Amino acid sequence: MTTLLIIEDDLDMNNALCIYFEKENYKVFQAFNSAEAEKYLKEADIHLIIADIGLPGESGLHFIRRLSVNKKIPVVFLTAKDEEEDILKGYDTGCEEYITKPISPKILQKKLETILKRNIEYEGILYYKEMKIDHEKRKVWIRDTEIKLTSKEWKIFEVLTANKGKIITKETLLHKIWDIDENFVDEHVVTVVINRLRKKIEVDTKAPVYIKNVFGVGYTFGE
Repeated sequence: MTTLLIIEDDLDMNNALCIYFEKENYKVFQAFNSAEAEKYLKEADIHLIIADIGLPGESGLHFIRRLSVNKKIPVVFLTAKDEEEDILKGYDTGCEEYITKPISPKILQKKLETILKRNIEYEGILYYKEMKIDHEKRKVWIRDTEIKLTSKEWKIFEVLTANKGKIITKETLLHKIWDIDENFVDEHVVTVVINRLRKKIEVDTKAPVYIKNVFGVGYTFGE
């Protein structure tokens, strides 16, 4: 699950963003000033920050500039300040996007998803729906609970998730995971391992949301 920190002193705006992104399956932390934001950053694993510039006390610009010295968390400034000087200062802090209010929450979400993909690919971590996948550590979590996979389950899962949205044939899986050791196996073994995987990661194995069948061809992970 993607964790989002909103730093916005306007109560109505903060609550509106929180309600929207929670409905979109984000885990949201609300802060109204830099001190509250700093507390959440110490306690939680934050993936993205939406910050206003005109915060009470320490400004959003100063806080993000100070934060970026030790933490590399993607930041989006969402602010009413639309002067060129303010925008340039925003990007100088290292923010990913500088957005002026008002903006549609749906458009804001699309921008966040683009930023996540850009940063997650760089860090070797994939977030999809309620799943977090760390390919380097060979670990997967659903709703913060680690899912234990066998060696063969992980190898199939790794191929599928590394090719998110692409169709992977049974033949490809056999070649990458079994034939590499020059072992002849029936393609039915792929089906067996896929079924075991689904029992561990799907809520309903008859209506999977992560690993889907492509009839007569193979499988695909995600969209």
